[in-house]
Amino acid sequence: ADFLNNFSGDNVRFLARSFGVPGDHYGQQSNGYRWPYGPVAIVAPFNFPLEIPVLQLMGALYMGNRPVLKPAEKVALVMEQFLHLLHHCGMPKEDVDLLN
Repeated sequence: ADFLNNFSGDNVRFLARSFGVPGDHYGQQSNGYRWPYGPVAIVAPFNFPLEIPVLQLMGALYMGNRPVLKPAEKVALVMEQFLHLLHHCGMPKEDVDLLN
């Protein structure tokens, strides 16, 4: 649970802001904005069935995307139970799609 604290702190909020980069010429500046992509695919490995996909899942949800999660067949039950936990804590079922 310690690695989920990153998504409740100011570090990730900092990443969600826009940014400016000075250009090569006087007065020139480039601005960048981070917008949600929409649906994003997360393919989870079998050797880290919880940590890696949860980090990617929380990052995608935080930035406003709708993740489509495909865990490895051998460990799909682990991710299914984690999603049940998220739903029990109040996350709407429409926010994440699970392919099994």
